Amino acid sequence: MRSTRRSSAHRESSALLAGRLIVVTGASAGIGEAIARRLAADGARLVLIARRRDRLEELAATIGGGALAIPVDLADPDAAAAACAQVLEQAGVPDAIINNAGAGAFQSLEESTVQDVHDQMDLPYFAAVHTTMGFLRPMLARGSGAIFQINSPVSVVPWPGAVGYAAARFALRGFTEALREDLHGSGLAVGSLTPTRVHSDYFTANPGSVERVPKVEALVGTMRPEEVAEALVRALVERPGKDTHVPWRWGLMQPLARAFPSALTALYRRTGHQRA
Repeated sequence: MRSTRRSSAHRESSALLAGRLIVVTGASAGIGEAIARRLAADGARLVLIARRRDRLEELAATIGGGALAIPVDLADPDAAAAACAQVLEQAGVPDAIINNAGAGAFQSLEESTVQDVHDQMDLPYFAAVHTTMGFLRPMLARGSGAIFQINSPVSVVPWPGAVGYAAARFALRGFTEALREDLHGSGLAVGSLTPTRVHSDYFTANPGSVERVPKVEALVGTMRPEEVAEALVRALVERPGKDTHVPWRWGLMQPLARAFPSALTALYRRTGHQRA
């Protein structure tokens, strides 16, 4: 039965996404790569953006469909603007932007340098802002499209030992909510997908970070990149102007975290990073 439902959902998303131009940032690995592969399977036309040229070009060649690979550091506003202009010239106005680029180790403030803190804000927050700004005017002129952020549970409930990372994710949530209000009535939808911890090379690239994820995470579960990609497609098709939280256990807990922040914060504090 589950396989039948999945096949039906896949046919529906394919019908709605086929031929659509979708920009995926942070596409060279992990969640971004899984999203790109899933959207390609639905027949979407893809623009893949990340910093690693070799990984991007390999992915574009693998998924085919004329995927456009653009290696760029989205933290650089001039480089980001040039990349967006290239997309508009070579591919057209996107139907959707998936702002997935992110980075940053989990660190207490005294463990961080000033550059660390700036780098953590660059990705994901400024990367999402720069990319969105690069496409917003033509999307507004057309009067349609979706802007989607991939976020983290720490944007809802902060936890100890990850100050710069949490602040950047809070900023991304604020950007999503403020942009949604700013674009109300424009024809553009603004949404987000917030999964729990994802098993990807993100934690390999940031050693020591996984140990700082609060143990209460066991209550909400973990995910694979392919599961996040599936959830992203459902959210993009079914609720492009909403915030979606997955898996279902985190989806149930998240409203409680917003309504009763002190209770959840205490739980995360008790099961999270402890100072020596």
